Amino acid sequence: MLITIDSRDLQKLTGKLSELGKVQLPRAASEALNLTIKDVRKDLQQGAKTTFNSVVRFTEKSFLYHESSPGKLEAVAYIRDDAPGGNPPALYLRPQITGGLAYRTRFAKSLERARDPSRYGGGSAILAPNRVMAPTQSPGGTRFTAQGNMNGGQYTSILADISKEYQTFLSGPGGRKKPKGKAADRYFYMNQTMADQRRNLRSNKPGVFLRRNEKLFRVMTEIPTPSLPAKFQFERIGQATALRSFAKYMGQQKFL
Repeated sequence: MLITIDSRDLQKLTGKLSELGKVQLPRAASEALNLTIKDVRKDLQQGAKTTFNSVVRFTEKSFLYHESSPGKLEAVAYIRDDAPGGNPPALYLRPQITGGLAYRTRFAKSLERARDPSRYGGGSAILAPNRVMAPTQSPGGTRFTAQGNMNGGQYTSILADISKEYQTFLSGPGGRKKPKGKAADRYFYMNQTMADQRRNLRSNKPGVFLRRNEKLFRVMTEIPTPSLPAKFQFERIGQATALRSFAKYMGQQKFL
């Protein structure tokens, strides 16, 4: 996702570029472009806050830009496309910009590789490629951040517990020991067969549960990957700001 302002835009906006001095023009145009691209970034950040219910700091800081120089009259605003150990903002924001299936997070991809440890699972993957796990509003099982997102550490604990349970399953009946004390609190995956056999569930949909003090708390529910509408007007916001701000900053240059 890029918003580029280059020398072709300068000609359209000022109508004077061919008349300006070769020495003055690149410096002035570069200064105007660099001020403009900062405005673009600021308005994209504000647009994200207006569009979404909550924006984490990592997402807000993911709107980046490259400045121009007198030798290269081009400034670019873009969304960060890398995230070591996390989800790249450019990828998880794309469906919100263009519309389409929600981005499959690292957590969802990990569950595609994880094996169902129950005797009903047959060693199959927990998640199909067209399904995701959605956090539930369970006060007893789900921990949320101030922004309303599930706590990152909880994702890690879920994957660790499911992996541990599968390794125990592989070791056979002799490797199964009932945990005691705090270790008894664990996350596990309940597939459709298991959910259908439970009579005390509010919903029989499969998902991730927390067993704590012999009580069950639903933490996540398995659902089809949702299709999202295009609601974040990334290009419209960026282009509108670029046109407005560049004309203003070029007009402030002393040689005009």
